Amino acid sequence: MLRLLRHLTALSNFLILAPRRAVRVVMSAVTFNPKLGPLRHVATFAVLYVLFAIVLVYVIAPIRGYTGQLTMHDKLGYDAERWLATAIYDPKGNFVGTFDPRLDSLRDVNYTDEAIELGDYVANPDHKSIPVREVPDMYWQCLQYHEDRYLGGPLNPFGIDLTGVLKIPYTTITRSIALRRPSLGVGGSTLPMQFARVIYKTPPSRSEGGITKLRRKLGEWWLAPVIYRELTRGGDDTKLKQWAANHIWLAQRTGGQPLHGVEVTSRIVFGKEAKDLSTAEQFVLASAVNKPIILLEGNDKLNEVRLDRWRYIAEVRARTCAEKLISDEGEQKKIVFELMELAGGPPDPKVRPKLQEALERFAPEQAKRAQANPVIRANVLLPAARYGIREEMKQSYGFAWRDYVRGVTTTFDIGENLGFREKIDADLTAIDAKWSAKINPAYTLDPKKVAADKMMPNVVVVAADSNGDIVRYYETGETAPYFGSISARHPANGLYEPGAESRMIASTGKMISAIAIANEGRDTADSLYVDTQAPTSGLETCAKGGANRAGRRAIVAFACSLNDPLINRTALIGQPRVRKLIDGFGFAMPPASEIGGTPPSTAAVMGQIAGAPRRVHHMSAAILATLIGRGDKPVKMPSLIRAYDYTFKGDAGAGVAQRQQAPLVPNTLIKRSGAPLLKTLLQAPLCYEAGGVQHGTLKSLGQWCAARRGDLRLHFAKTGTQVANDPNATVDNWVSGGLQFANGAAYSYVVVVGTGSASQPWATGLHAAQVAAPLVDTLLKDLADHARANPRRDLLPPAPRPVARPAPVADAYIPPSLHRTADDQSPGALQRRMLNPN
Repeated sequence: MLRLLRHLTALSNFLILAPRRAVRVVMSAVTFNPKLGPLRHVATFAVLYVLFAIVLVYVIAPIRGYTGQLTMHDKLGYDAERWLATAIYDPKGNFVGTFDPRLDSLRDVNYTDEAIELGDYVANPDHKSIPVREVPDMYWQCLQYHEDRYLGGPLNPFGIDLTGVLKIPYTTITRSIALRRPSLGVGGSTLPMQFARVIYKTPPSRSEGGITKLRRKLGEWWLAPVIYRELTRGGDDTKLKQWAANHIWLAQRTGGQPLHGVEVTSRIVFGKEAKDLSTAEQFVLASAVNKPIILLEGNDKLNEVRLDRWRYIAEVRARTCAEKLISDEGEQKKIVFELMELAGGPPDPKVRPKLQEALERFAPEQAKRAQANPVIRANVLLPAARYGIREEMKQSYGFAWRDYVRGVTTTFDIGENLGFREKIDADLTAIDAKWSAKINPAYTLDPKKVAADKMMPNVVVVAADSNGDIVRYYETGETAPYFGSISARHPANGLYEPGAESRMIASTGKMISAIAIANEGRDTADSLYVDTQAPTSGLETCAKGGANRAGRRAIVAFACSLNDPLINRTALIGQPRVRKLIDGFGFAMPPASEIGGTPPSTAAVMGQIAGAPRRVHHMSAAILATLIGRGDKPVKMPSLIRAYDYTFKGDAGAGVAQRQQAPLVPNTLIKRSGAPLLKTLLQAPLCYEAGGVQHGTLKSLGQWCAARRGDLRLHFAKTGTQVANDPNATVDNWVSGGLQFANGAAYSYVVVVGTGSASQPWATGLHAAQVAAPLVDTLLKDLADHARANPRRDLLPPAPRPVARPAPVADAYIPPSLHRTADDQSPGALQRRMLNPN
């Protein structure tokens, strides 16, 4: 024990005295050596700088790495999250683009090119990259060879390269000579240093002075060990490789959007996913680090630089990787040959033909920029749907959806939907011109008139197919009102809370009344309902406003959306049954009902229950499924997302909030036996006639009654107009319904125009038939085209089997007593006489 103590003491003395002795030897041999003359000062600097480099790499870096990790762990995690971009694909899997950073950041975003100081906080410039699932191996090997070949080895054990630090004085001298002025040289920036530069600092600038450059370099040295230590915990360098694939920019700002990371760059430059890149293409992208690809053509000078840079990347740097990293001679020749083919000229940004056609048709002035800029591309091609897609993800995962989702596939054809958007814009312009006298001065329906002093109410026009996939989507604004009111979105986690919804659904709630009545199985379309405010005449029409007590037929009550008779009839069903339907469809009762106020029957008929347009749409989808014989199959909430591309964390659908509403099976709420009456009652607003004259709240769309069209099997719809305390103050206009074409294609839809707030009426005396119905007409015409291109024979009822008739029996004997006579020719006479021949 004493011997061990003596050894430890001796070792401690050596560690303390050795540096002193080393310094003394150096001072004697160099600094105070008169034989060296003036060179002794240069030699002293060289020795001290070598000592500084050694201490920096082997002493300061590990200490900083371990201590910094303790304080910067959460910050690095957040900084990594905020760079994640979400990719968007069309139904055929074509890459559309990525979300705008302003829509794709959890808390803050700086989308400028400069750092922004906010008190003690500095918001550095952001970039967005699609996170890779698997880092292409050859990309990583080539990148490491060019940028940090000693990473993790004796010369660079903690994120700072000793050789890179040592060559700074040499490059300072050579650069100063070349520039004929003092200029601080450069050292080999390691990958962790490049991460620090691209994430926390602005990139190096040609205009930065020596002091600025030195300050930047010191900052990179300070952060690099922390980043390296964080990304290689437990000896696993997976995160290090992912950051190298996600965060380094590979395409130049000049001529287009800077592209960071392998995944998004491979889609723009080569038109394919990173996992599908060839080895040569991986080498090209790895070689573009610090020599980013210039994406688009420009003036002659830019084009010359663009071509020279591309050839340098492909012919020099990428070829070097092929020669140094590929040992198989045959494979090496194959890769070099592919690189020579690529070197012929830089590829233009890749856009699929249909998406390119949509860009040129609907945004010709931005089509060129959009090719190279995935953010602009998505903004142009998905002007409204990107807000809806984001909200749908938030309703599933909350604000943390980026942890689970790296890409989404949309449900609708982008070009077709942009064409539909143009039509709705034209309709709104015409409606605004027609009814401008009734629209409040602070509002407009014309998209071109929106300004600081004029806003648009929410306009929602959405249709989904029988699978619940949205095929047409139109919204105004950036709040995605289709998915619910902002007040119902939890401020802490972003999840939607249906019980907090405030938007009342107006008379579309009468669909619940129709379901409740049909479920009872007692009524017919001719059943009489007591109307205590019936007119003295015209009971078969939509006349209202009398003080007469009379019976109104059920079909008239639904066709004309009569409140009084439906309130009286629905109340007889029983409040628990009506409440079960309200809850089953996910609507919220008015607050007063919880303390004994408005009963469910009245709340449903009057539309005082609250729900997002998506909920009303879902109800129509469930009714449609029942009426076409698919009530036993689950009906999902209408969705903009056909498929998710998950991160590793999100695999198998992990992370979805538990409160999500499960798909609805219509038969649990709507009885099969009630389907015929339900169909009759809900078709009435479109189809009802009295005395050869059309009546009903949707008589202006009477041409879309299935009985009047050969291409329709079914069409039901219900209107609603929500008003404020003033019955003439229009808050919301609603239409919702469903239809099936003769070829089986079936769609549900919802249309809403309004503010959703009784304190913000946007018009006076405007009803759904005047505002929403024209939009429905345009939607239905578009769906007819969609149906012709997408028939669904599987949704049609099976054809009836022919009934086999018995073959006639020749010379059959019939007793005389059974012969029919002229006096007995009734159809059942023969049967009666056979039973009673006497």
